[in-house]
Amino acid sequence: MFTAVAAARAAGDARMVSASIALGGNIVFFTVLAAVGIVASTVGLTLTTQRRDHALWAILGIPRPRIRRILRTELIVLGIAAGALAVPLAPLVARATLSQWTTTGLDLHGATAGFRLWHVGASLLSGVVPCLLGGWGVTRRAARTPEMRAFRDLSDPAARPGVTRGVLALCLLAGVVGMWIPGLGLELEGGIAQRTAFAFAGDLFLVCLSLLMGPWVLTPLMRFWTALLPSRGVAWHLAVQSCRARAARSVATVLPFALSLSFVGLFMVMGNVMPGSAAGLDDVLVVLGWVFVVSWVGGVAVIALVGRERTRDSAIVAVAGARPGVVTRSTIYEGVIYAGTAIIFGAISLAVASVTIAAGARISVVRVLDGLPWATLGALAGVTLVTTCLALALQAARVSRTVAARALRA
Repeated sequence: MFTAVAAARAAGDARMVSASIALGGNIVFFTVLAAVGIVASTVGLTLTTQRRDHALWAILGIPRPRIRRILRTELIVLGIAAGALAVPLAPLVARATLSQWTTTGLDLHGATAGFRLWHVGASLLSGVVPCLLGGWGVTRRAARTPEMRAFRDLSDPAARPGVTRGVLALCLLAGVVGMWIPGLGLELEGGIAQRTAFAFAGDLFLVCLSLLMGPWVLTPLMRFWTALLPSRGVAWHLAVQSCRARAARSVATVLPFALSLSFVGLFMVMGNVMPGSAAGLDDVLVVLGWVFVVSWVGGVAVIALVGRERTRDSAIVAVAGARPGVVTRSTIYEGVIYAGTAIIFGAISLAVASVTIAAGARISVVRVLDGLPWATLGALAGVTLVTTCLALALQAARVSRTVAARALRA
């Protein structure tokens, strides 16, 4: 964005300056939002799955305040390492994005992205901040959890809304109300375009609020729709109970896919309503392309991250008498549950966006829904299902070759 703006200013192209700021600002906002949410969720899950290791530290005599300091120092070091690795990638990502902008018809006056000194500071900051956001409260709980409880609990500890999360939630809720009031109920000077923009902003804040409160939104949603389905055998029952017991793992896995699907639906509704705009996938990818990359990599990374924990769970089930085929099918069914929860969340977000944006634009909801590219939305839902099931099928194949007794000893 800064490269495009500098090139447009050097060429004296005021229109392109405004376009670069608007387009680049949206891309940066949504990508950073997705990255912070996914990295923070993944860091929190990582520390949650290591709670038994932290309990061992306390048993060995390490003071609890020191455990907290060690974990937070670890987060800072990992964040700095991630930021350092991102420095050489920044110009490559910028060049790819500028090339994408050029293909959409923007005249960038031959702008080329290069390395700048401030990239180092920005990259390091972008690595450290999400790690601390996701791990600050978990490190505090890790230093307070009684040792025997950490070893005794078979399910993830219940999530508790911290002060920071509560303040952010209230701010986002204020944004939802503050945007919806003028967008849905007032006659604005800007007419349809301004009302629709306010409704869109309110929907965006609502999606962010829902995902910020993921443990209190995604977990009940997953419980609700899986309870509606009739029992499909032992494998399905094991998958449902595993997803419910490992709530932190489930939320961290569902969140990236739910984020990308809800953003795509929101943008397509907006593109279908605004005069002269389009709702095609190519136009959405210009703004959300990097969000897709972050979300899909994040979702698959979470599945790989908890492989050790899932191997142990599968070994316990196998020792209890379950056949290898049952364990494999239950693992794949977990992918179905994760994808189904993300798709249902995306569908709810799409429905809310259709109703509110239609109200802002003063048109019928049926007209909005009729103009949506359902084939594209269905394809994205299918890709989500295939991605989660394939990732877990590969993990199930590896687990099936593991000796249960050896996995439990490890």
